[in-house]
Amino acid sequence: MIASSSFWARTVVRDMRSKVETFDGTGHFGMWQSEVLNVLFRQGLDMAIEEIKPRHMEETYWKSINRSACFTIRTFLSKEQRFAFSKETSAHKLWTALEETYLKKMRQNKFHMKRRLFRFTYVSGTTINEHVTSFNKLVTDLMSIDETFKDEDLAVMLLGSLPEEFEFLETILLHGKEVISLSEVCDALYDYELRKKDKQENSNGAVRGLSQSLSKGEEGRSESKYLLNKDECAFCHEMGHWKKDCSKFKK
Repeated sequence: MIASSSFWARTVVRDMRSKVETFDGTGHFGMWQSEVLNVLFRQGLDMAIEEIKPRHMEETYWKSINRSACFTIRTFLSKEQRFAFSKETSAHKLWTALEETYLKKMRQNKFHMKRRLFRFTYVSGTTINEHVTSFNKLVTDLMSIDETFKDEDLAVMLLGSLPEEFEFLETILLHGKEVISLSEVCDALYDYELRKKDKQENSNGAVRGLSQSLSKGEEGRSESKYLLNKDECAFCHEMGHWKKDCSKFKK
C-alpha cells in the first residue's frame, strides 16, 4: 500500500508540474505556496504539513507520506533553492523553513518597494513613457505580493511624481470631475508626449530646410564672389595681369 501510494504521488506531480511555476526565490511565495498546497491536497499528502501524526496511522506510513510530500514540495523549487532543503524529511519542518525564509524576505522587499513608490519622482532626461513604465512596474510588483491600492490614489501619486511643467495637466483632468483614474492620467501623458514629439520633429524639419536653403545661397555667393576672369588680378582685380605680376601686390 505504501509503495503504490508513493508511486501515485509521483505520477500526479509529473502530470501537474506544468501547472505550478518553479519557485526561484524571487517570485510571489504566497501564491506559489497556495498552488503547491493544492497539489498536496489532490495527492492526499496535505496532512503531512501538520506537525502531529494522526493517532490511527502507523509510524512507517506517516514517514512515507512525509517523504512523498517533501518530494512534491522540492519538485517545484528551483535547483538552487532545492539544495538548501535537500536533506529535510519532515514536510512540516520543510514547509515551516520555507515560510520563515521567504515570507520574511517578501515582507522586507515589500517595505523597500513601498518606500520607492512613495518617493517616486521624475528623473530628468527620461521620456514620459519610461517614467510611466517605471511607475507601473513598481505598482505591479507590489500588487503581486498582495499589496492593494485605490485606483484614484495611484493616479494622484503618478501626477505628484511629475515636474511643475505638468501642473496644467492636473487642472485639465480634474475639470468637472470629482475623481480621476490612473488610466486617464496615463493616456493624457502619452498623448502629451506624442504631440511634443511631433512638434519637435516638425520644428527640426523646418530648421533643416532653412539651413539647406541658406547653405545653397552662401555657396552661390561664394562662387560668384571668388570666380575670376581669365586676365583678372586676384589681388587688385584689375584686368591685364595676374597677381604675381601685380605692382600693388609687390609693394
